[in-house]
Amino acid sequence: MNVSAVQLRGLLLDTAIGAACYVLAYRLRFAAPEFQRFLPYALATLPTVVIAHALALLACRVYRPATLRITLRQLVIGTLAGGALAALLVWQLHGLEGVSRAAFSANWLLLTSSLAGWRIGVTLWRERRGQPPPAHDLVDRAAERPTLGGTIASLIRHRELIKNLVLKDLKLKYRGSVLGVVWSLLSPMVMITVFTIAFTYVIRTAADGFVFLLLLGLVSWNFFAQSASMSTGAIIDSGSLMKSVSFPRAILPIAIVVFNLTQYLLTMTVYLPVMMITHDVTPSWPMLLYPLFLGLQVLFTIGVALLLAAGTAFFRDVRHLLDIGLSALFWMTPIVYTLSQVPEKLRLPLLLSPLSPFIVAYQQIFFFQQWPAVTVWAVGLAYSIGVFLLGTWVFLTVEDQLAEQL
Repeated sequence: MNVSAVQLRGLLLDTAIGAACYVLAYRLRFAAPEFQRFLPYALATLPTVVIAHALALLACRVYRPATLRITLRQLVIGTLAGGALAALLVWQLHGLEGVSRAAFSANWLLLTSSLAGWRIGVTLWRERRGQPPPAHDLVDRAAERPTLGGTIASLIRHRELIKNLVLKDLKLKYRGSVLGVVWSLLSPMVMITVFTIAFTYVIRTAADGFVFLLLLGLVSWNFFAQSASMSTGAIIDSGSLMKSVSFPRAILPIAIVVFNLTQYLLTMTVYLPVMMITHDVTPSWPMLLYPLFLGLQVLFTIGVALLLAAGTAFFRDVRHLLDIGLSALFWMTPIVYTLSQVPEKLRLPLLLSPLSPFIVAYQQIFFFQQWPAVTVWAVGLAYSIGVFLLGTWVFLTVEDQLAEQL
């Protein structure tokens, strides 16, 4: 296939994705009854928005042969320019009736992540298959760049190392304690007792089942926050190991996620049965989806851990920025409240918060005993797959430079 055919294929694929993202953005913004009322406006402006984005991407030379890093930079600029051009054309050609500014913002996020995601995925897939990139992507390197397939195969071969790193962290955490790992089981019991007393007898404004709802999100948040915080030191705190042993460096942040996942599962084995019995919650079919959404959250967390581990190796300030970011992100995630309790115009921005689709899914599955909404599925899948691919690509790109930063 010649270059022009490849470019045309990319343009057509981006156009189809752009149309799907625009409709999905309206679905995220409006609930089912309102969505049916706003759908005609969305479909009427759809061609204008898609054409505006296509023109902007062409103007930014997204389809010109270039390295993936340059292409992603041009892509972000192109989607920003396309969003501005689309808003201007829609205003002039269709007016502002039925146009949602929140949907336009969500469309930019979905479109940018989707277009970047499939490009990163194709690059990693090409490397996994052992196929060299096109001639214009070739870079003269002294050493062969790690590939996705090679890294996954190496991770499987080094699974004992991951196991030993997790066991080492567990032993260090409970070293010198009498009860050892039993503390991981006692901690949620104490937490349940304290929160129940606080919100039942002290803060009496809390609704029935609020403790169940709160801890459901808080425990899942702690899994992510601890993994993210610890991953910032995965590389810079392992200098002696990295300089003395040859192994895939991705093992270090992944082992941290697995360690925190072990802690999380131990907590949930105590928390879920106790809270379900206490609040008279009977098992329901939607609860079968819990392992699936947990898997998506783990995939998302691994992607974040890879990004933070690599980023901190080059910029030590990432650790301090993360502390501030986690504090702000906590209140942007529906943990101490539900989406239904916030004004409707804020529900979409809060749902697009990175941890929100997973926390909301757990709430819908266990507390409300409902099947997760389509919007929750869409955002959760987009974040988990997109962030995992991005984190993997970034980490593999800089892996051979990590030792130099120690």
